[in-house]
Amino acid sequence: MKKQVEETLECLIGHPFWGAGRALNLLTFQFGPRQWRTSRRGQSYEVGTYALHVQCAWRLTDAQHILVASGDRYSEPTEESEETIQNNDSEIYTHGKTEKTLLDERLLNFFLKGEKTPCLVQAIRADDFGGFTIELSQNHKLTAFPSASDDTECWRFFHLSNEDSPHFVVTGEGIDNQEE
Repeated sequence: MKKQVEETLECLIGHPFWGAGRALNLLTFQFGPRQWRTSRRGQSYEVGTYALHVQCAWRLTDAQHILVASGDRYSEPTEESEETIQNNDSEIYTHGKTEKTLLDERLLNFFLKGEKTPCLVQAIRADDFGGFTIELSQNHKLTAFPSASDDTECWRFFHLSNEDSPHFVVTGEGIDNQEE
């Protein structure tokens, strides 16, 4: 599984990591050149060429700290950031109509700081259980840890420009390529 994960994600190398969004416990990370899409309701929104949807434990770190992690969705944002989160109309971080959390605050701040100079993907490392680390410039890393032993989806990766390409899906039981 390690080799398949690394080979699938290696297309990210050299591309920017520039945005994210959240719907409940699903995090969507955006990589690569930006593209505009139109929703079923006719609203325009921006996405990356590559999308990584994560529903397992994950964390974003620098060389010395955990900057934000999946468990932060259970904590309230700091008071000084609530207004920033509420007034965010940028495409770099979206959170739908869900209650705002520390995770939302910290991801928004991470992407706002990197808006002018986003992190670039430098390397991909995977383990034998579907986990991965995406090594980024500026000493940042995005790491995911599948944490299910059944067929629960842990994460999926797909190429938005190529609608015919299958989704690469990792569950607690292994890899499940899906035509979606």
